[in-house]
Amino acid sequence: MRNLTTSEDLKELYEKDFYMWVYENLKLLKEGKYDRVDWENLLEEIEDMGKTLKRSLISYIAVILEHMYKLENLLSYSRYDTDMLEEGGRGWKRSIANASIEIEKILDDSPGLLRQLEDITRQAWKYARKSLTAFIMDLEEGRIVSISEREQLLRSIPKELPYTIEQIAGRITELTEDENNAFAQYMQRYKKGQKPGKP
Repeated sequence: MRNLTTSEDLKELYEKDFYMWVYENLKLLKEGKYDRVDWENLLEEIEDMGKTLKRSLISYIAVILEHMYKLENLLSYSRYDTDMLEEGGRGWKRSIANASIEIEKILDDSPGLLRQLEDITRQAWKYARKSLTAFIMDLEEGRIVSISEREQLLRSIPKELPYTIEQIAGRITELTEDENNAFAQYMQRYKKGQKPGKP
């Protein structure tokens, strides 16, 4: 590879070989050659990293909220969930446990996201509602429920987040049968106004 002498060279590399672009920028930063760093793309990537972590957290919390709601309101339809194919909501419980583990990994690395927990949880409910709607539509399409039952089930889904942080934390602990569930503990600590950090 030719010698990269300017930030313009690095901008060109950014389009062709992202891994090498990361390596070259890191090398320049370690050597203190700040004038040659591709700051424009580097700052964009750092911002995107933060957004990606937040999106992941929203996604995992949405899974927990969706399956909590299903366990409380749609349990009799659990065997029709094509993602789970299990009766009694066992698959949904396992999904909550798995999502909690993934959230723990994110928050262990980025506890600052806890400052946005309330807002993130509200956003997550918006996506959980979409998944719940799709599930109910599939039930009607598969003739598991009638059109009128479908409409009733859809109307029953609250527009706003139907759980408090405390309720979510308690339910996660109960459903995962894990008194030491890290995400549930994070949520409790957040609500009590304690500083972000490991439970």
